[in-house]
Amino acid sequence: MKTKRFPRDEIYGLTSQFRRASTSIALNRAEGAGSSNSEFKRYLQIAMNSVKESVVCNEIAFRQKYIDENDHQKFRNDLTELSKMLTALKKYLVN
Repeated sequence: MKTKRFPRDEIYGLTSQFRRASTSIALNRAEGAGSSNSEFKRYLQIAMNSVKESVVCNEIAFRQKYIDENDHQKFRNDLTELSKMLTALKKYLVN
């Protein structure tokens, strides 16, 4: 998602929130790797919450016309795939 196209007055609002949420997905997955399975699952849940937050930010950006339909749908599809992967990984882990 290219938040650089968002209005300048959103730099400390939606732009910042969207960037932090999407970055948090990867960071929490990485931070939990190498931990116990139960600890890793906790980090994966935090990453999943960030996916949900990113979905909402994506929807707001679309409704505010900061992004077009193509970008909106592409990012939504990417987030759906991330959600599926995180869910599958959580199910794979045994306590």
